[in-house]
Amino acid sequence: MELLELMKKRRSIRKYLPKKVEKEKLDKIMEAGLFAPNPGGGQGTRIIMLDDPALIEKIGIINADCENRNINFTVSKDQPSILDDLSIKSGFYGCQALGIICIQKKRKNEVNQIGAAFVCAENMVLEAYELGVSSCIVGRAEATFAREGMQELLDKWGLDPEYTPIVFVCFGYIDGEYPQIKPRYEGRAIYISDSMASGNQ
Repeated sequence: MELLELMKKRRSIRKYLPKKVEKEKLDKIMEAGLFAPNPGGGQGTRIIMLDDPALIEKIGIINADCENRNINFTVSKDQPSILDDLSIKSGFYGCQALGIICIQKKRKNEVNQIGAAFVCAENMVLEAYELGVSSCIVGRAEATFAREGMQELLDKWGLDPEYTPIVFVCFGYIDGEYPQIKPRYEGRAIYISDSMASGNQ
């Protein structure tokens, strides 16, 4: 698929079938994340891929509990979030694999490091869509692993203690019809030509 078309068609999915994502696909998705742009070529992100639906569900319930769900905000009618539907218990929506993108703790307040984590996530969701795997980027990662007992999981998984999770990416196969492209709002892009930049009309 042509890259721009792929970008336009990919949607955030929050309804998943109880069907495992093949390891070969997860490996390619992680590889895409590892090749994302990163500040200074430092390759500072770390990726954990969790392939245990029961554990994902457990962590997802903690994740949802980290969100203020009493605000009046609509995310999606087609693919409701934990803000749209309070009956949804997990912030990971029943996904079958979960990417956890981490950066160094000492650099977590640097905008470019946080950006690197989300660029990594973007690469992963694009590759997932190309492979026929649905996805959704989810926040609250640092807050989730700040809860009691959660650091023990990171230690068990072998994450360098100097790193902390920043963002999650849900992966799975969509339950239902894939959402259509939504029109873009007008006025979001501004193009400045060389004549406009110099003040010549």
